[in-house]
Amino acid sequence: MATSRDRSPSTAPAAQALWPLGGLPEPNSPGRELPAVVGVADLRATNAAAILAAVRSTDPHPRLSTLAEATKLSRPTVEAIVEELTDRGLIEVAPAVSARGQRSPGRPARRFRFCPHAGFVIGVDVRARSVSACLADLDGNPVAVERKAVRADLGGRARARAVTAVVRRAIDRSGADARRVWAATVGTPGLVDRSNTRVRQADNLKGWAEADIVTTLRDALGCPVAVENDANLAALGEQWRGVGGAADEMVFVLLGERLGAGVITGGRLLRGHRGAAGEIGFIRFPGSTSSQPGLEPLVPDAVAPDPADPARRTGTDIVHGAASGDPEAVAAVTSYGRRLAAGIAPVLLALDPALVVLGTSLFPVPGLLPAAELLLSAAEEESGSLLVDLPQWRLSALGDEAVITGAVRFALSSVEEVLRTRPTSLPAQGTQPASGPEDGDRSPLVT
Repeated sequence: MATSRDRSPSTAPAAQALWPLGGLPEPNSPGRELPAVVGVADLRATNAAAILAAVRSTDPHPRLSTLAEATKLSRPTVEAIVEELTDRGLIEVAPAVSARGQRSPGRPARRFRFCPHAGFVIGVDVRARSVSACLADLDGNPVAVERKAVRADLGGRARARAVTAVVRRAIDRSGADARRVWAATVGTPGLVDRSNTRVRQADNLKGWAEADIVTTLRDALGCPVAVENDANLAALGEQWRGVGGAADEMVFVLLGERLGAGVITGGRLLRGHRGAAGEIGFIRFPGSTSSQPGLEPLVPDAVAPDPADPARRTGTDIVHGAASGDPEAVAAVTSYGRRLAAGIAPVLLALDPALVVLGTSLFPVPGLLPAAELLLSAAEEESGSLLVDLPQWRLSALGDEAVITGAVRFALSSVEEVLRTRPTSLPAQGTQPASGPEDGDRSPLVT
């Protein structure tokens, strides 16, 4: 959502990575509908992609003959491409299966398997008071996770340095070759431009929009870097490895220090004209007494006990009280859930989702689950009188890890695009093409 504080044009570098889960669509150009001319190199890349896909999808690990049959390629072609994929570390010979008591007439045929540690991606979750980084392999499995607490009033450049430091610690802890990190995504509060290259606005992070975290981290890692709104990434994470896997129409509500939503429609992330879809924190909620938009907290302005009023309860007190059944706290959480549903009802009417997922840091430990379920039930019950067709309401299965999981998924989408189309353009083991702000177009992930 553009505001009077956001007047600068959205720009993107001349060469940038392809981020299939976000970014701008390719422009229509004359002749785009005509078949492209396929050269020898393109054909070899296509064949390599087909063989790699067959290796990844075949169980048990396939032989050369199986790969030739699956791809309809000649055995010599398969052998040559398998060798090339092996040089790049993308596949390897699988260990022979033990066959005790069985006689083999000859050497067993080689079988091949995908190497998920051939490359890595980085997912980052930036919040007002913390920075987290996850190094994941090419299957999306976490290899190392690092977290760092930071001051809420930290300046933009200092926060960017904290991000870089946490990312480096994750890489160092894993023992991975930093040159094999192929893509990174930073999840952040605020508005992000459509090209995933710039934070346009982040009111709760001082100087963050001016810090240019994409360039800072790209210079540090030498790989393509994207930035995306945290609620959008949480929705992707929940769709990928949470409760949203079966829903093509989903709204993920990120409820915590700030309010936001990530929208999945038609199975894909909805980003809007300028990337501000889902900014429900700008809604003026019914019954609000605040001059600012957004949903008022459980206990307004109560972030710490008031020495002048020892009986005054904080938001944390309310959550713990509701989890233990305290009537006053239960009433506060119930009211909060109803206000949430009433405020976002117009959004749900417009989108008609099958599923609404509530993700929140208000309930950080399992013992507070009763309070979370109370909030969810209140919101679901309130929405029943406000909507035409009722969606299913669920709590996030990923909890506090939703954003960083989505960041890994977003970064991995760029690498997957290369593996799916031209895997032999990736560097061989022990090598890494130069990349940086001036020669980033040399990176295999850059289009």
